[in-house]
Amino acid sequence: MRLRVGVALFCTVGGALGCGSDPDPCADQRPGTVCTWLGLKGEPGFNGDGLMRFETQVNQVQDLVFLDDGAALYSDLNNHLVRRVAVDGRVDTVVGWTDPVFPGDGPLTGITPAGAPGAEWQLTHPTALLVRPEGAVLVAAWHNYKILEVDAAHQVSVFAGGDVGFDGDGGPAVDAEFARPNDLTIDDDGNLYVVDQQNQRIRVIDPTGRIETFAGTGAMGSTGDGGAATDATFAWADSSSPNPSGNVLFHDGALFVADTEAHRIRVIDTTSKIIETFAGTGEPGYSDGPALQAMLRGPRDLEIGPDGDLYFADTDNGAVRAIDLDTKVVRTVVGTGELGLDDDEGTAPLETRLRRPFGIAFAPKGDLYVMDSLNERIVRVR
Repeated sequence: MRLRVGVALFCTVGGALGCGSDPDPCADQRPGTVCTWLGLKGEPGFNGDGLMRFETQVNQVQDLVFLDDGAALYSDLNNHLVRRVAVDGRVDTVVGWTDPVFPGDGPLTGITPAGAPGAEWQLTHPTALLVRPEGAVLVAAWHNYKILEVDAAHQVSVFAGGDVGFDGDGGPAVDAEFARPNDLTIDDDGNLYVVDQQNQRIRVIDPTGRIETFAGTGAMGSTGDGGAATDATFAWADSSSPNPSGNVLFHDGALFVADTEAHRIRVIDTTSKIIETFAGTGEPGYSDGPALQAMLRGPRDLEIGPDGDLYFADTDNGAVRAIDLDTKVVRTVVGTGELGLDDDEGTAPLETRLRRPFGIAFAPKGDLYVMDSLNERIVRVR
């Protein structure tokens, strides 16, 4: 393969890896450092299945989830694939066409309730992944306007969504219409919340499969604090060719919302359904400190860390930041606030440059993984 030749040449010219060394940048990673866990940094593309994670190209990776068997799945946005990193580090494709890599919407024979094997199911721009309590994985098929379900045998079926539009509230989610559903989260009662990005709404699907609007009027803005979430507006990218925008996370009775284009994180009490701003001034910028005074720029993915803090991808600042939920103080965890890509591996988190990270994830043992999306890699922070 091209990469294997590249590594040999790299050794020949006396590169930093050194001849005979392990080409895995994360081999023997020290605590408190950052390494390229997946991808060829700065090189978007697709170079096939069966390679090790550090040999495998990606194309604007968006999200990562860990499975009970120790493997991980990631969404490879512009390769139109969901791919798997096995316990031994080898990568293969779970959903989508690879010969050739090609976008589409379901199997060529048509979408049926029974679904089809992942290798036969075409995708267009998958974004968020969510592991359901019973183990199946939901995929936000962003540009297919659907939520897909992938079982343990990699059989794919439609969980929600059909044609593009806005329709279906009060009925079965499988018949509903979305406009670029970007992110997913599930609460303690099994309700699934979906960011319906270009409809500027959050929809909720109850355990019986019925869908309703939970928040948003459908207008673009960032209004409504102190009132009912259904009267609020959100600011998610809305153009003929937008970026994935808007993210949600349920935690301890609250729905946290990345109001991306408004540069804020908002919170909705899921009992009272009242919405408030939780972090950010509404003006783009970069500063830590008390959450309502801190400045953010294009926040996206949200996760709860092993320390109980709320972490988020501050995409357009090239950083991962965290909010202490007790003190409500924002701090930077990874990144310099300057977009870029470093040649060195093993740098300190606050000295590591990122380029528009769209997603974050925590492994069961607590390591932080960052989708360094425009640097074409996933980094691990140990």
